[in-house]
Amino acid sequence: MTAALTAGLLSCLLAAAGAEAQAPDDGAWRDTPWEQRLGIPYFEKRAEAGDAEAAYRLGQLYEQGLGSQPNLSKALAWYRRGAELGEPRAQFKAGLLLESGRAGELNVREAAGWYEKAAAQGLTAANFNLARFYEAGLGVAKDPAKAAALYETAARAGIATAARNLGNLYLLGRGVAQDKIEALAWLIVAEQGGAPGAAKLRADLAEQLDAAGRDKAAARAGDLRPRNG
Repeated sequence: MTAALTAGLLSCLLAAAGAEAQAPDDGAWRDTPWEQRLGIPYFEKRAEAGDAEAAYRLGQLYEQGLGSQPNLSKALAWYRRGAELGEPRAQFKAGLLLESGRAGELNVREAAGWYEKAAAQGLTAANFNLARFYEAGLGVAKDPAKAAALYETAARAGIATAARNLGNLYLLGRGVAQDKIEALAWLIVAEQGGAPGAAKLRADLAEQLDAAGRDKAAARAGDLRPRNG
């Protein structure tokens, strides 16, 4: 067989193989989420070696059913692993599943503990969830003052529902000194942020104050409003 004939046959074989193979840069590959490209075994290997980020990602994969069927029990197990390794997002997600019981376990005390750890690492949403627990005495001793402080941290970071709840605490004088002007200020912030129910609470409270009080609350709300950056 001549060199030219050999080269021709090889070219044909490669062309045929290429027609059947799926190239890494084709549309199907490009449209596949990166989590599925890497796959569960990749993340398991890294997580078992102590990679907190990988454990968190595994929790996401099992929770969302990426690369497998959704499995909330496995999701919780991997979120716990990531939480134990210090990953704040895993701590938060473990808290959510344990609070809701969706993964087959309902444990508000453990959920509160994970929220505490995530909040201590600066995860804003954890401050809000933990504030709810302290306000209601859910999984922790009831402590309205601590709830108010946590709500304020979350509200100043832009969580409108935290501003609404804090405004309600000021209105009722729970955990903080009763202050209708401060309450109205936080409710204005909450309404502007789109918190459910804030508009009605704000309107009802505004009727209880005179024009000077409403003006003072509006000015205070300007100081409290979260600023980007």
